[in-house]
Amino acid sequence: MKRSKVLKWSLLPLVVLLILAGAYYFSSRFKGKKENIAFRSDINIEGLLLRPDSPGPHPALLLVHGAGDSHQAYDKLYFRFHANAFLEKGFAVLVYTKRGSGSNDIDYNNFTYEQLLNDAFAALKFLRSQKDIDQDNIGVMGLSESGWFTPELAYLDGNIKFIINRVSSPFNVRKTIIHEVRMDALNEGFTEDEVSKHILPLTERIWQFYIDVHNDPSLANGPERTAINDLMKAANADDRLGKWFIYDQLSAYDSVRYASRAQRYAYDPLPFLKKIDAPLFYVMAGDDINIPTADVVEFLKEYRTLESKEIDIKVYKGASHYLYKYGLEDGPFEGWLYQDGYLELLTSWAQDQVMR
Repeated sequence: MKRSKVLKWSLLPLVVLLILAGAYYFSSRFKGKKENIAFRSDINIEGLLLRPDSPGPHPALLLVHGAGDSHQAYDKLYFRFHANAFLEKGFAVLVYTKRGSGSNDIDYNNFTYEQLLNDAFAALKFLRSQKDIDQDNIGVMGLSESGWFTPELAYLDGNIKFIINRVSSPFNVRKTIIHEVRMDALNEGFTEDEVSKHILPLTERIWQFYIDVHNDPSLANGPERTAINDLMKAANADDRLGKWFIYDQLSAYDSVRYASRAQRYAYDPLPFLKKIDAPLFYVMAGDDINIPTADVVEFLKEYRTLESKEIDIKVYKGASHYLYKYGLEDGPFEGWLYQDGYLELLTSWAQDQVMR
C-alpha cells in the first residue's frame, strides 16, 4: 500500500507536466478560418491566411519574419501566438515562410534584402487580391530584421494603414549590427580594448569591402583584399582574437554572394521612412543586445518632432530581444512568458488605427 502511494505521488509531476504541455499545444494552434496559400515572388512561397469567424470585409495584418533561415517557417510559434492575438481583435492575418526556410531550399548567404522585400510585397499583393479584405485597413508588422524594410514596403504599396516594428531599428543595417557585434564580443569575454581597437574596425572594414566590390568588381583582387587578409591572418593567429576571427582570409569573389552581403550591410530604411505617412509603433526591449535601443528611442523621439511623424514607442525595461519576462533569451517561452500586456498592447494599438 505504501509503495503504491509513493508511486502515485511520484507520477504527479509528470501528469502536471503533460497537462501543461497539452494546454500549451492547444493555445498555440492557429485559430480562425485557415486557408493554406501560395504566391509568387521570383520563387514560390507558401503561407497561411487566417480569417476571423465573423463576416468580412476584415482589416488585415501582414506578419513578416525575423532573421535567420531554416527556422522561419510560417507555422512557427511566434507567428501562431501573434496571429491568434490579432484574430481575436477581428483582423485577418497572413503569415508566410521566409526564403531559405521550409521547402524554399535557398542558401541564406545567397539572397538579398531586395529579395526579402519583394517576397513581402508579393504577400501584400496577395492580400490585396482578396475580396473579403478591407483594402483601406491593411497593416504590416516587422520583426527585428524585417522591421528594416517595412518602411520601404509601405512606400511601394502606397496604402498601408499602419506599421508595427518589434525590436527593430530605423538605422542602416551596419550601424545596427555593429552594436550586436560589440555586445556579442563583450559577452564572450573580450575586453573593451580588444573590441574597439581590433574587432569592430576590422569587421567594418570587411563589410565595406563587400560593398565596394559589389559596386565595382574590379576591386575584388586589389590591394584592399591583401591588406584585409593580412589583418585577418594576424587576428586568426592570435590566442584571443582567433576565437572571434575564425577565418584567416576573405571568401573568394562570387557576384551573387557579394551582392547578398553588400546589400545587407548597405541597406538603409531612413529614406523610405521619410516618404511615408503611415503611423508607426516601435516596441523595444531595454536590454537588447541585438538592437541599440537607447539610440533608437532617442532618434525616434527627435525624428517624429522634426518630421511631424506619427510614431509611438514602447520600451520594456529589462527585457531582452525576445521580449520575454525576467530577461530570458531565446528558448521555449513563446507565448507564455511575454512581457505583461504585450500582445494586448500591440493588438489594441492596431485596432485603434483601423477605427480612425
